[in-house]
Amino acid sequence: MAHAAAAALALLVFFCAQARDAAVHVVDAAATLSQGQSLGATDKLVSAGGTFELAFFTPTGGDPSRRYLGVMYAQSTEQTVPWVANRDVPVSAGSAYSATVTAAGELQVLEGDRVVWRTDNSATTTSPGTAGGEQAANVTLTVLDTGNLQLAAGDGGPVIWQSFDHPADTFLPGMSITLDRRGGGAVRRTLFTSWRSPADPGTGDFTLGQDPLGSAQLYIWQTTGGQNTTYWRSGQWANTNFVGVPWRSLYVYGFKLNGDPNNGSGVMSYVFNTYNSSEYRFMLHSNGTETCYMLLATGDWETVWSQPTIPCQAYNMCGANAQCAAAADGGQAVCTCLTGFEPRNVSEYSNGNWTQGCVRSSPLPCGGEPNVSGAGAGAGVGVGFADLPGVKLPNFAAWGSTVGDAAACEQSCLGNCSCGAYSYSTGTGCLTWGQDLLDIYRFPDGEGYDLQIKVPAYLLETGSKRRRWTTVVVAVVVAVAVLAGCGLLLWKCRRRIKEKLGIVVGSEETKATQPSLLPLREARQDFSGPKQTDQEEAEGGKKFELPIFSLETVAAATGDFSADNKLGEGGFGHVYKGRLPGAEEVAVKRLSRGSVQGMEEFKNEVILIAKLQHRNLVKLLGCCIQGEEKILVYEYMPNKSLDGFLFDPARRGLLDWKTRFHIIEGIARGLLYLHRDSRLRVVHRDLKASNILLDHDMIPKISDFGMARIFGGDQNQVNTNRVVGTLGYMSPEYAMEGLFSVRSDVYSFGILILEIVSGQKNSSFHHMEGSLNIVGYAWQLWNADRGERLIDPAILPACSVREALRCVHMALLCVQDHACDRPDIPYVVMALGSDSSVLPMPKPPTFTLQCTSSSDRDGIFPDKVDESYSACDLTVTMLHGR
Repeated sequence: MAHAAAAALALLVFFCAQARDAAVHVVDAAATLSQGQSLGATDKLVSAGGTFELAFFTPTGGDPSRRYLGVMYAQSTEQTVPWVANRDVPVSAGSAYSATVTAAGELQVLEGDRVVWRTDNSATTTSPGTAGGEQAANVTLTVLDTGNLQLAAGDGGPVIWQSFDHPADTFLPGMSITLDRRGGGAVRRTLFTSWRSPADPGTGDFTLGQDPLGSAQLYIWQTTGGQNTTYWRSGQWANTNFVGVPWRSLYVYGFKLNGDPNNGSGVMSYVFNTYNSSEYRFMLHSNGTETCYMLLATGDWETVWSQPTIPCQAYNMCGANAQCAAAADGGQAVCTCLTGFEPRNVSEYSNGNWTQGCVRSSPLPCGGEPNVSGAGAGAGVGVGFADLPGVKLPNFAAWGSTVGDAAACEQSCLGNCSCGAYSYSTGTGCLTWGQDLLDIYRFPDGEGYDLQIKVPAYLLETGSKRRRWTTVVVAVVVAVAVLAGCGLLLWKCRRRIKEKLGIVVGSEETKATQPSLLPLREARQDFSGPKQTDQEEAEGGKKFELPIFSLETVAAATGDFSADNKLGEGGFGHVYKGRLPGAEEVAVKRLSRGSVQGMEEFKNEVILIAKLQHRNLVKLLGCCIQGEEKILVYEYMPNKSLDGFLFDPARRGLLDWKTRFHIIEGIARGLLYLHRDSRLRVVHRDLKASNILLDHDMIPKISDFGMARIFGGDQNQVNTNRVVGTLGYMSPEYAMEGLFSVRSDVYSFGILILEIVSGQKNSSFHHMEGSLNIVGYAWQLWNADRGERLIDPAILPACSVREALRCVHMALLCVQDHACDRPDIPYVVMALGSDSSVLPMPKPPTFTLQCTSSSDRDGIFPDKVDESYSACDLTVTMLHGR
């Protein structure tokens, strides 16, 4: 009897436990959590695109007995947690803990029956007619692909609480850093707080937010002993970047300021919107460092920029009226007083303590005497301005909203006795400062902004004389050193010089038989490529050297540049088929004497393409320079260029859909190598169908690097006054503003995809149903769910319509107006290789380049070849952007 009772009791306990588990746990990897449902120890919510997940976790390296509820990246190779709910009240790993959406519409973290954390939003979720928050509307909890955790009332109802309004240590796309000064009382701010340590998500010592005084700067404050001190500031916002981070254009990531700093009762917000919400994040580390990360296709995080990482980047390291410059090793801070200032406390200064800063060595005259300005000015009276270039501008600036140029800004400061300095740039406008200048950092590489410091005029005169003498002395020393070096070089190379002179000034017979020997040797030296580091030489062996062909060899290979061997022509000149003495077939590209392109493009291509090796880039075999002849020798592509197939009605049927798709993938892989995988990081700038060559197996090869540009390791966008490329393929920001980046190539690639799918030129859609080009027409069809009409009729019967429409979808993402909205090439390659990922919705195009068609078009696919030509085939090499 006792055994039976015990068995019954055990069975009852088992069923109760099962019932409890059924009530607590939800389906693993669900998208939402409804009222009455709970998230258990091993459960998780996953966003619709699989980017983020909500689950309990223990921080890497943390106490395994402590558990936290957090939003995490699902695709990162390392644990990355941008938001934590119960960061200061962990639950015990050995307890019965869960997260639940209550009947009152709150999200709560429970440990047993104890509520350890809650959203406390019941007042906003109470249903009409109820009292005390006992019952709420149908509330669901969802984790979005942006990383935002939302509680929403009803089916598609309003958001009643979201984690983006209660950030932790991470700034994600879609969030904002807000300063709300409405109401006249205490300001309301969005604040980010660091973790206590990398293994403890508890509230740390560092906080990031906007300057409460409304200067639109970002600050990091450190809390020590209950006191807040300024640890770092970003500097003023300059339209595309912060003056404290001048080399990084945050605008290309979708980072911008909304609101007017001059409106003392308004709202200012820094917003952060990128194409892919999981691609970038800003994180405030437990040591006070703010870091921008980029998620790579491998799932690893790459550091884009980080501050402060050296002492000079910390706030006001050298005190007032002094500048901080990093020592040669990049570490130790070197403090110096500004022009016109001296140490406030000499004894402290000698001990390396600069906290007291500097004071003016003599007072500024004001009124009575005429003012003198300019670095070389000085009449012994009045004041002038000493130029301090390449710095992080001081704190506490006053913005002159009515000042329109640098001269007016200077006069504004001259006319104000309280003004101690000014700065003017197109990004910041006119900024002026009072007598004390705080937190000035001198950037090591000439980046930053110019600061004009008001000083007595006699200091400028003395400084000018001193600079002139210094210049003379330096020039003499340099000249002596150069002459000595040249003499030593000539002495060491005397035998080689004699041999060379013997060839040049020898017999007439020698001159006749070897006319190009000396120029070729000089060319070999000129085009030996970029200088390599010791490490690169150790890894790559001998220094790069491109083979040089004689003009006689090239002429013989091409039948003296016979018209029968001519393959085509372009903005560079003519291309010929040739055969070298070893029977190797080559393509010879000869610069035309009347070409608008010249030595710069020629040299650029020689240096670039010879250093880049990839199966989807054309291979450069050598070059020839003799007199006015500039010739490049490439591997021969038997199928010539892609446009010869796509835009020829008689041949485009030879490219079936499978081949076209492989060409699209090959071009994408070539761009991936140029943008990410090669050590040079190249932007092509003239990607188009005629620059895609096809080998015997129809493998695409990107060619023509004469207009390409190398980006530095920390560059993402460059401005140029010399816009080059082909109309119709240029991105809007490049064609109009001269701004180019890797996403300019992405735009051109999107145009290429549309041309490959349709078999038509970009410009052949002129005036087609109100569209200026293929982008507008493709958008109209795709948006109306008629995208299959864009597919080339020559391949439509055997085409994978689903795959083609996915390519059209990707192309429309690539050709979006704003660079920050376009995907990068790693994402494109990944998405093209997998049809399981969900592509986001593209934005409708609003910018198109008007092209002049040679004839009006009556249909999409003409019967006559000549009707497809357009002025947009023209390559532009001297278009000046604003």
